[in-house]
Amino acid sequence: MPTSPDVYISQSTITDPGSYGYLFDDLPRDLPGLHQVIQNVYIHVWKVRKYNPEWLKGRTHEYESRSVAKSLALVMGHDNRPLTEARPKSEKLIIDCRHFAVLLTSMLRHQGIPARTRCGFATYLEDSHYQDHWVTEYWNGDRWVMEDPDLLKHDMSNDEFITGGRAWQMIRSDEASGLQFGFEPHVRGEWVVRYDLPRDLAALNKYEMLSGDSWGDMEKQEALVNGRDRKLLDEAAKWSLAPNSDFDGMHHFYESTDSLRVPDTIKLYNYIEDKNKNIAWDDRP
Repeated sequence: MPTSPDVYISQSTITDPGSYGYLFDDLPRDLPGLHQVIQNVYIHVWKVRKYNPEWLKGRTHEYESRSVAKSLALVMGHDNRPLTEARPKSEKLIIDCRHFAVLLTSMLRHQGIPARTRCGFATYLEDSHYQDHWVTEYWNGDRWVMEDPDLLKHDMSNDEFITGGRAWQMIRSDEASGLQFGFEPHVRGEWVVRYDLPRDLAALNKYEMLSGDSWGDMEKQEALVNGRDRKLLDEAAKWSLAPNSDFDGMHHFYESTDSLRVPDTIKLYNYIEDKNKNIAWDDRP
């Protein structure tokens, strides 16, 4: 029996807005409207680094806000008006695509709509490769619809966004080269997919981690990755592509696999600062 999409209605530890839930009560119920609300309060760090790098002074920690409650606390610290009111660009929270996707997931769940965050690769961002990216999926009553609130894209096709699991299968079947997937034009390879597949699996299990979070075998050096490691990732990819048919099976696989399950303490790479940190990931205020 297919898994009910209702599994994804309840908030996770990360998507729960906590005491800031009231900010969601009067939001639009259409997707373009919700996208605009997110644009009102968030700005992607690449835009800031390119056009206004001075805004980052003293604010590189904003990217590290993992829970929606923490991000909203920082948003309101800059400007406590309703989320439906646009902030000046300099007062928006400086984050990345993962935060856009997680906030939309949180808003939809608050409205009783099944939603989940996906980690993978966008085919529409770079000419040189498929770019590491995060999007949101919501259940419209008949199917899962993919949305990109960062780039304001609606109802995207599977050709526009390739999940971490599908990317891994494409490499393993020689449908694609590992060099087609990357964090940036000069940072590409199979190892990038080895990072995004566990993040996508964790998000499907309602642990929507940061784009710079890592744990388990994710950082294993390429030369040390063996056949057993790849077979485990083969299984992870299979489960990540079938959450609708057997959520319980996928969840059991995730929970029983130490190298894939998110532990209480993880490594965070803040790429804005170019620093690694060992942290407890639950940052709810």
